[in-house]
Amino acid sequence: MSAVSSLRGRLVLAAVAVGLVFAVLFGTAATIRMHGVQDRAIRSALLSRLDVVRDEVRPDGTLRPDRGSAKTDLIQVIGPDGRVLTASRGLAGLPPLVDIRAVRAAGSDGVMARRPHHSPDIDLAALGVPFDLRSRGASHSGTGALVVAVDAEGFAAASSDLVSLMLVGLFAVVVAIALLAWILTGRALRAVARLTEEAEAVNPSGMASGLPVPGRDAELTRLVKALNRMLARLHEGHSREMTFAADAGHRLRTPVATLRAEAEIALRDADPQGQSAALRRIVDDADQLSLIVDRMLARVRSRTQVAVPVTEAFEQAAARWGRQADLAGVALVVHVAPELSGCASDTDVIDVVDPIADNAIRHSSPGGRVSVCVRVQQELLVTDVVNTGVGVPADVSPRIFDAWVSSRDATQAGGLGLWLARETARDLGGDVTLLDGDPGTTTFRVSAPLGSRPGGR
Repeated sequence: MSAVSSLRGRLVLAAVAVGLVFAVLFGTAATIRMHGVQDRAIRSALLSRLDVVRDEVRPDGTLRPDRGSAKTDLIQVIGPDGRVLTASRGLAGLPPLVDIRAVRAAGSDGVMARRPHHSPDIDLAALGVPFDLRSRGASHSGTGALVVAVDAEGFAAASSDLVSLMLVGLFAVVVAIALLAWILTGRALRAVARLTEEAEAVNPSGMASGLPVPGRDAELTRLVKALNRMLARLHEGHSREMTFAADAGHRLRTPVATLRAEAEIALRDADPQGQSAALRRIVDDADQLSLIVDRMLARVRSRTQVAVPVTEAFEQAAARWGRQADLAGVALVVHVAPELSGCASDTDVIDVVDPIADNAIRHSSPGGRVSVCVRVQQELLVTDVVNTGVGVPADVSPRIFDAWVSSRDATQAGGLGLWLARETARDLGGDVTLLDGDPGTTTFRVSAPLGSRPGGR
């Protein structure tokens, strides 16, 4: 795994980037500040020398022979015409260090200038201020300039040393930030790595125990608790599905054995009518088993739901239910409320209503009636399925939605339709309930969220 693809590497790179940005900004500001301090220090030194030099320069611009201060070693007196009148030994032979016109324009504040000097090799910093010359020669009278200079190499060397020290310090800070980020992120992510290893070791049988909850990191504690709740839900669903699969395998043995027995009877029976009756029973049982298997697969498989128009979906289902009702001699009425025109709902809603309508048709006596009424109630799609007949036995009613509970002969495949319908409805966010209806009728109510309504409501 590359450093850029790992969270730890990205965090360290981010910390280094922040450190570099800070170092550049701080270094730039500090360098500008140090240059400013250096300029002020040089000016202060020049002003100090200027105070001494004023007393050691005659009005005509010549230097007094009795001057003895070392601070007067670098002096120039510039005449009004811009030429050097007098210079100390250290500046002998050099051109004017400052421009006389700039000095006159600056006034008493004077003008600073930097000039390199190669013999000896020094870096001169000069300050020139106006100086009134009273010379015997008319050409030398007027406002000239008194110039003092210092060797700025020492100031520059001190600033350079400070800049170098600052750069070394900033580099050390960036390295320290990188190391600290590496250590802290490693320590923080060590718990994540441990949690990953523990999650890798979790198997279906160990989902109930969950992952150990860390005690120090509040954020990681919240994450682990959420994962444990998810694992608990997964374990509950897995256990329920495994139990149901085991029970289904056990219960399906009887109808499969019945199919085999009916086939053997048909093979042994020489009477064509008996064979035909046995074959019809085989076909009926096979159809019931196929229906159960299809609904069980629809219950457990994961798929992307598609919103379909409610009216169109129920019209297609009504055609199928109508053929079943005609074969059973039962009258079927399907009514979809007009306000559902243009509404859409999940395709699984039909999968919920279908086994209930099929159950109602099969449990209605010939000449009976089955009605399917679809309407909107409090933003829910509500479907009432009502059929005439003897109704649900009192001993079966409390357990009517349990798997394998049926009022029919136990040798027939049944008892899963209502269970599958309710589980599917609950997956959609709805439910299936048995209502207390009029005597001689049975009413099931299916409620499910309405996918969309006209106008985007």
